[in-house]
Amino acid sequence: MQKGSFSLTIPFRIFYLLFLGFGFLCFSQIAGAQAECPVQLSQQRVVVRYNGSVAVNCSTSVSHKGMGWESSEGAVPKTSNSLIIWRVSHLTEWEIQPSCYINYERQCLIELPVIIYKTPDNVSISIVKRTGPMIEGQQYELQCDVQNVAPVHNLTVKWYKGQTLLDQTNAIKYSRTPVNETVLLLIRPDRDDDGAQYRCEAELDLGAEGPQYPPNKTSDFLSITVYSKPIINETKLPSVVPVFRGYSEEIVCEAEGNPKPTISWILGTNDIVYNEVLTISESTPEYVSCVAENSVGTTTRNFTVFIQDISISTVNHTEPMIAGEQYDLQCSIKYVAPFKIVDVGWYKQNKNNIIETIKTPDILTYTVQIRPNRADNGSQFWCEAKLEAEGTQRTSTMKSANLSITVHFKPIINETKLPSTVPVFRGYSEEIVCEAEGNPKPTIIWILGTNYTVNNETLTISESTPEYVSCVANNSVGTTTRKVKVFIQVKPIINETKLPSVVPVFRGYSEEIVCEAEGNPKPTIIWILGTNYTVNNETLTISESTPEYVSCVAENSVGKTTRKVKVFIQVKPIINETKLPSVVPVFRGYSKEIVCEAEGNPKPTISWILGTNDIVYNEVLTISESTPENVSCVAENSAGKTTRQVKVFIQDISIRTVNHTEPMIAGEQYDLQCSIKYVAPFKIVDVGWYKQNKNNIIETIKTPDILTYTVQIRPDKADNGSHFWCEAKLEAEGTQRTSTMKSANLSITVHFEPIINENKLPSVVPVFRGYSEEIVCEAEGNPKPTISWILGTNDIVYNEVLTISESTPEYVTCVAENSAGKTTRQVNMVLKEDYLPLIAGLIAVTVVFISVIFIFIYSIYYKTAKMGHYSLKDAKPSAQNGDIAQNGKHSPIPMKKFSQSDILA
Repeated sequence: MQKGSFSLTIPFRIFYLLFLGFGFLCFSQIAGAQAECPVQLSQQRVVVRYNGSVAVNCSTSVSHKGMGWESSEGAVPKTSNSLIIWRVSHLTEWEIQPSCYINYERQCLIELPVIIYKTPDNVSISIVKRTGPMIEGQQYELQCDVQNVAPVHNLTVKWYKGQTLLDQTNAIKYSRTPVNETVLLLIRPDRDDDGAQYRCEAELDLGAEGPQYPPNKTSDFLSITVYSKPIINETKLPSVVPVFRGYSEEIVCEAEGNPKPTISWILGTNDIVYNEVLTISESTPEYVSCVAENSVGTTTRNFTVFIQDISISTVNHTEPMIAGEQYDLQCSIKYVAPFKIVDVGWYKQNKNNIIETIKTPDILTYTVQIRPNRADNGSQFWCEAKLEAEGTQRTSTMKSANLSITVHFKPIINETKLPSTVPVFRGYSEEIVCEAEGNPKPTIIWILGTNYTVNNETLTISESTPEYVSCVANNSVGTTTRKVKVFIQVKPIINETKLPSVVPVFRGYSEEIVCEAEGNPKPTIIWILGTNYTVNNETLTISESTPEYVSCVAENSVGKTTRKVKVFIQVKPIINETKLPSVVPVFRGYSKEIVCEAEGNPKPTISWILGTNDIVYNEVLTISESTPENVSCVAENSAGKTTRQVKVFIQDISIRTVNHTEPMIAGEQYDLQCSIKYVAPFKIVDVGWYKQNKNNIIETIKTPDILTYTVQIRPDKADNGSHFWCEAKLEAEGTQRTSTMKSANLSITVHFEPIINENKLPSVVPVFRGYSEEIVCEAEGNPKPTISWILGTNDIVYNEVLTISESTPEYVTCVAENSAGKTTRQVNMVLKEDYLPLIAGLIAVTVVFISVIFIFIYSIYYKTAKMGHYSLKDAKPSAQNGDIAQNGKHSPIPMKKFSQSDILA
């Protein structure tokens, strides 16, 4: 990447040198004047931010005739003081040139250089004359615009890529007032710069008098996109690609570029494959090209496809091989330049046998000698050639097809399955098997004597079999014989009558058991009581500490017999008293289940004794008020029997009205009584009264046996059909166990006097003369009330509905009555006249009058508008008839002469 710099014309350079020379001359004169003028400044140069404050002392040590500060801002008049201060609180004069003067022998002055600085308003970065992506390797200009900065000759522009400083440029302009400055940087991006972020930073270098950290301002980041020509990965796509005959190979063409390149393969003039992956085989052309292309350019990678071939065979032999004999294997290689053979290897079943280093003729044949054994039957042999490309370190390996060989070998009898001595139990037969491995598969015969043979792998032997028998295995390669001795033995037999499989023992007692066994030779007896504990004796003493299972082992040279014995510890039943208390309450009219659970070994049977001959065989017993007061649970097994006595007592609670059996009358007072029958050992904790799920009264009660509690109620009509009940909470003496008794529901009937519906029967009812009207008297009450109407002294109507008219008395009364009382409602009948016919007549007369007027007006209009409407404009008398006028049209208009009186009429 090339860095940018300013290019200056020759005239501008000459002007710049003259400007420097003039400045040096002025500085020399000022310095000389300062050396002669007897005043001292507290600061030789001042750097101030625009609109900032400044203060500088001017002092002298000599007598003078006056001294002061000359300045466009903050001037100090001539004074006789030896110390004066030039001070400005807001310095905004860019070209200010303050000087301190003194009248000493003659007047002299010293100027104070003042630099007023201002950081840029904005710093921005852009690409000159470019909007799209950049192309790798081409040159571009970056532009940094610094707006409104002063002094510009102290400006340094720094260029960054990411966090790396690329270049920095000092401004050439000279201006003490704010100006805009533009700085350029030449770059030549490469593919690694794709996505790189550039920025520029404007910094004011104000010298030692300036701020400790030079004021600066940075632009936003400029992110660039760099397009680059594709580069094909040559590591993954070598210039020479081998492929084995009869096989295919996948090769990959990967290319890097921006935009992402498209990949194609050129296999011939018109054969193009568009894919990154190409499958090659022996049919693929020798020369293939991969083309990677994008909008920047095209890259091509040419490579050569060559076919490798390798084969393996036996030399002068086509039949099966015989184990132990020697044979030659031959490896033939067809080799194609530019590869050379590094080495050739021979392999059998993944195990390398021989490796040889080979030279490089085109057709190579290599031979190896093998001596197969029976384990090589069916083995796979192959050879491999390692190739190396000329002039590179890239290698390739050729592998031949597998050569499977068949090996014939003499039979080998399996001595593990056919030992030299075979025992057989007296009175039993035994099968022995002669298995032999060989190729070809051998035939098996048994020789049991001089002339007795059995043609089978399996031989059944018994105590009648000769002491020695022979197994003969034979095939085309040879014969193998195995001699076997038949030995009659008797395996131990344990007397199971004397040693049962289950032996009971009571807890706290011991018991002796005996293990007797017969066998030949005489067996030895041991007891196994655990993993590492044995007893060498026929007799074993057992107790509750003995393991649950013990084994008697009888063993001799023939074998061993094991008898497993379960030691069964008998435990008398133990009834769970927590689940079966000694006293069980049950509410009268209800049933309840109680459970008798017992532990024991063996598992006990459970029965309930309810009387002399009443026994229930079940763990669960349902009790009720009919159950006897005393019941017993009996748990029994072979170890004993346990009994638990249970007392059943009946709890009862009831609710009723006191001295009242008829329906209640709304608003009157009645007593409800709750009677409780209580049986120890329970005590009453509290009694509650309830109505429709709502608790009315809760009282705390003491503990006599028979308790009666009364509550007063005053029902209203809403209580009709309501349910009342009482509940008593009980607690067992000495425990926290509680029980709750609830009485049956008491449903009450409430009678109340009728209530007439005044909404449907108003106190004043209008009736029009000549019409009738129905009024309804509805009343609510319990029992349902009867309705009657009183129209006079002896005129009564028994009905809810009454038809009224102008003949009905002015006042009528509705009477609603039931057994709870009577309610009346008086109704005032107001007679009204019916003006509807009169109004209808007036409307009819009005309609007739309006119709007559309309017809009259219409007839006048018809006569004037429809029966003759002529225009006399431009009318001309007819020559033929003076009474005919012509209006210029075809139809003549007849005309009549009117007199003045006709016209006026």
